[in-house]
Amino acid sequence: ALQAGAARGAMSDRRRRRVGGVVAVVPLLALQAGAAGGPTSVPGLDELGDLLTGKYAYTQSFWEDVQAFYHAVDWKNDPWLFGLFGAEAIILLIAILNRRQWERLSVVFGVNCLILFFAERINAFAGRHWKEFSTQMYFDESGAFAGVVLGVPLILIQFLIVIFLLKDAALMVIKVKRIELRKDIAEKRKAQQEKKDD
Repeated sequence: ALQAGAARGAMSDRRRRRVGGVVAVVPLLALQAGAAGGPTSVPGLDELGDLLTGKYAYTQSFWEDVQAFYHAVDWKNDPWLFGLFGAEAIILLIAILNRRQWERLSVVFGVNCLILFFAERINAFAGRHWKEFSTQMYFDESGAFAGVVLGVPLILIQFLIVIFLLKDAALMVIKVKRIELRKDIAEKRKAQQEKKDD
């Protein structure tokens, strides 16, 4: 009866293990069954769904996801991350400083597009050579880590550039309309002056 009660309650319990710097969640039921000499059962889709989204999900909020990400990364021993963030900050600074020059913004936008286009290949290359510059393997096939540290900042910069370009285009439309109105007023005055002279 004690084992049956433990097996029923085990689905709600989870054990967290650090595996290669990434936090993994393992249901206790499979561990207890394997330790007791019984067959290890593979959780079904419903049980996995409950682990990810149910009452006992690994994280309950975005803030917890951010904290899990922060603690999974070895910030002290991977200075290349700060180099990457520094390069992204420089790109952001270039975009802000050149916000009134659409030609330069277009170049920055194009460079960002190229980086984002080749992000999957960059992730695969980094995954093959991670031991040369990193202490952990961050570059999985899905590209989640590269998407967070490379893709998201560059996409946000792209949105900012689009906002700058739209603002510039709106100001240009306003200038053109003002010039057209001045031209129309000047033509009307000229036409009225010609009528008076006749």
